[in-house]
Amino acid sequence: MIAKILTPEIRRLLKEGDSKTLIDFFSDIHPRQAADFLETLKMPEIWAIIAILETHDAAGIFSYFDMDFQQNLVKEGKGKPLKDLLEDLSSDDRADLFKAMPAEDYERTIAFLSKEEKEDVEELIAHKEGTAGAVMSTDFAYCYVEQAVEDIFFYLRQYGESKETIYYIYVIDEHEHLHGVVSLKDAVMAQLNDKIEDIMTDDIITVKADEDQEKVAEKIKEYDLIALPVVDENNILLGIITHDDVFDIVQEEQTEDVEKMMGILGDVEDRDYLDVPISVHFKKRIPWILILFLLGNASSMVIGRYEDVIYQVVILSFFFSLLTGTGGNTGAQAASVVLRSLTLNGLRDSDLLKVLLKEFAISLLVATVLFVLMYLRVYLLYDDLPHYPIWKVSLAISLALAVQIVSSTLIGAALPILAKKVKWDPALVAMPAITTIVDISGLFIYLSIARLILGL
Repeated sequence: MIAKILTPEIRRLLKEGDSKTLIDFFSDIHPRQAADFLETLKMPEIWAIIAILETHDAAGIFSYFDMDFQQNLVKEGKGKPLKDLLEDLSSDDRADLFKAMPAEDYERTIAFLSKEEKEDVEELIAHKEGTAGAVMSTDFAYCYVEQAVEDIFFYLRQYGESKETIYYIYVIDEHEHLHGVVSLKDAVMAQLNDKIEDIMTDDIITVKADEDQEKVAEKIKEYDLIALPVVDENNILLGIITHDDVFDIVQEEQTEDVEKMMGILGDVEDRDYLDVPISVHFKKRIPWILILFLLGNASSMVIGRYEDVIYQVVILSFFFSLLTGTGGNTGAQAASVVLRSLTLNGLRDSDLLKVLLKEFAISLLVATVLFVLMYLRVYLLYDDLPHYPIWKVSLAISLALAVQIVSSTLIGAALPILAKKVKWDPALVAMPAITTIVDISGLFIYLSIARLILGL
């Protein structure tokens, strides 16, 4: 709302050529707010403002635009303002921008970069999506192992502003092998003529470029790091991943897990829901829907097999949805708990038996409570049937419910672990499969127990 109110004033200042007021205004507010203001303007107006701002400030604002807006803005850009903006973007933001570009825009836009920056972009976008290499930045502070502490401060005064973080200065040799790290605190506390190799920490936590980004987030959290260096198989320093990148990683991983648990396939979209085409939504949803639809037909086959049981004791059909729904809920609870523990590395494949024993004990308690409630409900609310006393019908329904709860819980607990064991994604297998499996098994359990107890 505020952005829309100020838009006419910004346009007036542009028309009058009052660059100083515009620079002061955009320099005094947070880049996120500045991006909100600029998004209300037309593309030529935005470029007019970018051209008068400090390039570093313009790049900071640009990074807060969503990817579609960035792409459209770059298409409209040209000349020195576009070149300066692209060069001043952080390496990871620049790589993300080029990675999302159509081929024709990529070729046009990358021509604005220097040879070194082109190579940097090509190297970063070559890493597989979802790995440490794909999210790292090459804008890290470094020094050489043979230098002195005073060289660090000289370096930071010259280049520090363009670095992702200056709280860690990575120590490398002439071949870029990583030897250690010096924190800014350690550098400040040391003497200027101290050797870097004497104050550096050589026991350093690193990740490989092809390591999963989720593992990166876990390491940064586990070791309480501001940044984590990324190295190759020869321990050459390639880049860093900072703690603020972890927020994006965690959000993406959580979104991915939620979508997979709901049977939605494909990569996580970084666009708003309304900006994603219907065809994309359809392609991501239809595969599991079809699979579960085909599996779901087994439910009707089970009912057909036990048609005589349902025909003779119609009251049994009243509780189909209650039993399958309760089974689905208990199975989903167990799967969610186990899935979270797997995600946090609290469980291993070898823990399957321990998990099943624990979940069996929990489900037995839950089943006992609901057995009593279900038995009383049926027994007190319904009269005897012509050939079947109500106590037998109550026993059949409540016992089937109890067995359904136990079996569904064990299925829900086992599926994520078994999926991980065979290298499938636990989140993808767990929820969509549990619902269908529990429905089919629940009906089979229910009608089998009813036939046994009622002597049908």
